[in-house]
Amino acid sequence: MSFYTSLTGLNAAAAELAVVSNNIANSSTTSFKRSDATFGDIFASSTSSNPATAKGSGVQVISIDQQFSQGSFELTENALDVAISGEGFFPMAAADGSPVYTRNGSFMLNKDNQVVNSSGFIVQVHPLLADGKSDFNQNLQNLTINRTIAAQATTSVTLNIKLPEDSAIIGTDGDTVIDPANIATYNQSQIISLFDDAGEPYTAQVYYQKIGDNVVVGGAPQDQWRASIYVGDPAVLSNAIALNFDANGAVIGAIDDQIIAASPVDGRTQPITLGLAAITHTKAFEVVNQTSDGRALGELTNINIEERGSVVATYSNGVQVSSGRINLANFSSPSGLSQQGGTVYSATNASGTLKFGEPGTSVGTLASGAKERSNVDVTAELVSLIAAQRNFQSNAKALETSGALASTLINMRG
Repeated sequence: MSFYTSLTGLNAAAAELAVVSNNIANSSTTSFKRSDATFGDIFASSTSSNPATAKGSGVQVISIDQQFSQGSFELTENALDVAISGEGFFPMAAADGSPVYTRNGSFMLNKDNQVVNSSGFIVQVHPLLADGKSDFNQNLQNLTINRTIAAQATTSVTLNIKLPEDSAIIGTDGDTVIDPANIATYNQSQIISLFDDAGEPYTAQVYYQKIGDNVVVGGAPQDQWRASIYVGDPAVLSNAIALNFDANGAVIGAIDDQIIAASPVDGRTQPITLGLAAITHTKAFEVVNQTSDGRALGELTNINIEERGSVVATYSNGVQVSSGRINLANFSSPSGLSQQGGTVYSATNASGTLKFGEPGTSVGTLASGAKERSNVDVTAELVSLIAAQRNFQSNAKALETSGALASTLINMRG
């Protein structure tokens, strides 16, 4: 019986040595969580035995539990490195689409523009609603960040301007033709940046010419202006707009939207709709607002993963694209997760209920440009290693003694 008892002690000490050795071996593994071995005694008894004289039958391994305490942070230069401060796991999708979870946030872009870890598992995100909150009613989707964003031709321009009412009249009776090369032929001008079908930039110039001051029309005085639009080649007039203002500076009548015709020869197949709003005032020329769509081809320049999990990609053309939010997964009993290797886990019945939370709410927050280190304290593990070694040696000695006793009994002569 003592032989078996000592053998269980050897096995238990060997298991503890294996656990401690694994902890030490992974002390530099990103986001690794150390484990503790829990042991329990063994008693062999029956209903007819006297509990007061029951002898122990050894020791057994009850469980080996990972300790999900926080590891320290290590700053990196990779914007896709993300560390979790607090509770939670990154939701991932394996190659077959099955859900897995990890705290290792060392991510990268693969050839398909998906954010993955070193095992090729894809980060999962929830889409965002218009108010910026997560749409938990939608299924998780792959986190994809395109390396480029397509060019877009300009199709719409809006202008809102204020013209100085004390401007001098150019010419007489509006007979002076605007010459972009001659500043004496116009009062004010502005440049609008546009993009053709390939995303190549070009410009349009709008010239404003005052042609009448307090001209009485229908018994009421009005200031009269002309706006002329030149696209591309300054010598070619595209559109001319008559602008008349009452004594209060408000425009008389509606200003029709202007359609700037496309020019296929120059790679511009999209006509442009220009909307103009204008008033006159006693101050200098002012552009209140000027907007236009269209953009050049954009190259990915930055990826920002915010503390609350929003993933925003910025491109060289100034466009920012939100790719969703990384919501952290959490379990009622994380120690019940099944370890898959590579600091990746899968859910089991023992891990309890799975819930998702926006970082900073019911779960931890995210730190971009950082990795979570192992939570292994090497000094403490070395002390545990020494203790496990002594336990092993002690049980080996007990086993040796038990063997010597058995040998003595066998060699006894009657």
